[in-house]
Amino acid sequence: MRWYKSKVDWWLVPLLAIPPVVASVVATASATTDDPIQMAWGLGSLLFVTGIYVGLVFPMRYGISGDRLIVRFGVCRQHVLFKDILEVRPTHNPLSSPALSLDRLHIQFGSGIFKAVMISPTPRERFMEDLAKSAGLHREGNRLVRPNDGDRADGK
Repeated sequence: MRWYKSKVDWWLVPLLAIPPVVASVVATASATTDDPIQMAWGLGSLLFVTGIYVGLVFPMRYGISGDRLIVRFGVCRQHVLFKDILEVRPTHNPLSSPALSLDRLHIQFGSGIFKAVMISPTPRERFMEDLAKSAGLHREGNRLVRPNDGDRADGK
């Protein structure tokens, strides 16, 4: 199994830092009061933010193993079989996705918007090479595609 970390855009770091810092300040301030309701709200906000980050954000990484691509974000995992991958292309689409950068790869593994995932592996070129080799995809410019049934991997 080879794992690739998510690229992290510089501007996203402060945005990701704000919620836990604010929740920590609220929890600390509420802990100094004698009001149990305020203490509960402070602790609850900290636990909520921690739960979101552990449940959906960290760790965010992508694995190539056996017959599949594994997209891991928090405690969630998405498995995409290599045989189902139709195309991999660069994108900067800002829609929600398990990626900490807008420098993404759009991986289409079926028809429709729910049969695609956008990821931001680093180093990107090594990821593309490993995915192409493992999934039997061919390079066409800056994208990877599934060869036609008439095409052979040996070029004959």
